[in-house]
Amino acid sequence: MRFLRRGHVVWASLLAGFLVAPGCGSSSPGSGFTDPDAGGDGGGGGEAGNCSSPSRTCIGKCIDVTSDPANCGDCGRTCDSGSPCCGGICVQAAACSFAVTKVSQFRLYLSGAQWVTLSGAGFVKGMKVFVGDGRAVARVVDDKTALILTPPAPAGIVDVRIEAGGKTATLKNALQYESAGLGTPWKQRPLRVVRGEDPGIAVLQDGRVLIAGGTRVPDNPSPTLADGSANDALTTAEIYTRATEVVTPVVGSMSGARWHDSAVTLMNGKVLVVGAACMTSPCPDAQTADLFDPTTNTFAPSKSKLGVERRYTRAALMPDGRVLIASAGEASLEIYDPDTDAFTAVPHTVVHTFGFMVRLRDGRILFGGGDGGASPAVTAAEIFDPDTNAITPVGALKQGRSMLTAHTLPDGRALVIGGASFSAGGIHAPLDSMEAFDPKTSQFTTVPYKLSIGRTWHASALVRDGSILVMGGYTVDAKCDSLAATVDQVEPVAGKSSVFDALPNANTEWTAVTLLDGSVLGVGGGACGTATALPDLDFLPGAPETK
Repeated sequence: MRFLRRGHVVWASLLAGFLVAPGCGSSSPGSGFTDPDAGGDGGGGGEAGNCSSPSRTCIGKCIDVTSDPANCGDCGRTCDSGSPCCGGICVQAAACSFAVTKVSQFRLYLSGAQWVTLSGAGFVKGMKVFVGDGRAVARVVDDKTALILTPPAPAGIVDVRIEAGGKTATLKNALQYESAGLGTPWKQRPLRVVRGEDPGIAVLQDGRVLIAGGTRVPDNPSPTLADGSANDALTTAEIYTRATEVVTPVVGSMSGARWHDSAVTLMNGKVLVVGAACMTSPCPDAQTADLFDPTTNTFAPSKSKLGVERRYTRAALMPDGRVLIASAGEASLEIYDPDTDAFTAVPHTVVHTFGFMVRLRDGRILFGGGDGGASPAVTAAEIFDPDTNAITPVGALKQGRSMLTAHTLPDGRALVIGGASFSAGGIHAPLDSMEAFDPKTSQFTTVPYKLSIGRTWHASALVRDGSILVMGGYTVDAKCDSLAATVDQVEPVAGKSSVFDALPNANTEWTAVTLLDGSVLGVGGGACGTATALPDLDFLPGAPETK
């Protein structure tokens, strides 16, 4: 086994595992840290003595260490000027009535996408949460609790800032981003049902993985096989549990057969699955959506239907918890709101069939590219602002691309990878080039490093050290060959791309995701010319972290 780039920061050895982040002035390392200079009634702290909790004896006096900024959390631990002491934690806020005081975990990975619970006071619906200079997806549970999904970020310790109703509060040095690597070789785990053609895949909040839909026969979404004996495109789903490496079936079925569908884990823990397998209209399944409930392991249809038929979908979770949805052949977009369980149309004029969609670190959604059909692939790109619901064109891609992948990088840029330069449906001219989008300039730039070979209908995953694994895909015109088993590791910060360990099998038209433990899971491949899709999950374990 080999290990790849596992980074660490010295702070981790001191602060790993602390649930409360440092939040006080220079004289205070924060709650949870034992100050060697504190202790003793005469100077710093001491036992409570005759003081009743939460007071302590500090310099001969009973001091409430939960609220005294001169003795915050312990005797002599002072907050910066103007920073109140809230529950024994120094915060940057106007008052403790609106403050964030605690995080559920301190250490994060560069790739982000981790669930963190915030504690504090005065939380309200619509509250914005910023992790460093990136915006997190946030859900306010109640006035003291919020759940966030973290953005990617560079290595280092960052603040958490909350904003609502014109008020701002900051917990200093709340979270630490660090790197960790991957172990090899690739492993395989059998699916219970063959699921080709990009089934929806979503990491649940408890770390399990939902795999929804797919088809047993590549390029054939018909409801039954030729002999009518079995379903081809699937209404079923499976759950992969990382701890046991076991795949189990979901109880019941979705409301329609789905392939090339999108599965998005919502902030309430459920998963939205959207996108039908049918190729032509009318197609009732294409206007339905399903919600998977991990507490019951069952599906239920959404209360309302989509406004138009959606197939070959792209979807992105927005900072306010809503989901933006696009699909092949349709210019309009739709927004799903989990609070109302309803879809709302967003007027739009540009079609991005087989394009890309990704959430930027500032919370906006970047989308673009697409199949040009008989013309070169689409170069147009746009940004959707979830705060205003406005769509704004940005600088065009330097190269038209369809059936590509894209990821937001820890440094804030977005990288678009490979794709077909002409007709993704016909698999023409796979690209080995990549482009970086800079949200500061709203422009794309072709990066100087390339994939080892052109790839389209490939899979990719942003991993814990900030690099991207780019896996499989069609590498030559109109067919799949042995090179569809190759993998590249793209390192945008280092500005290079190198060959990674190959997959167990050639694979195309599939999806990959990074799990909460840093492992990479790929699923839903084509069959590279054979009659059935691949029956396995490809699995790459996360390497042990460096302490």
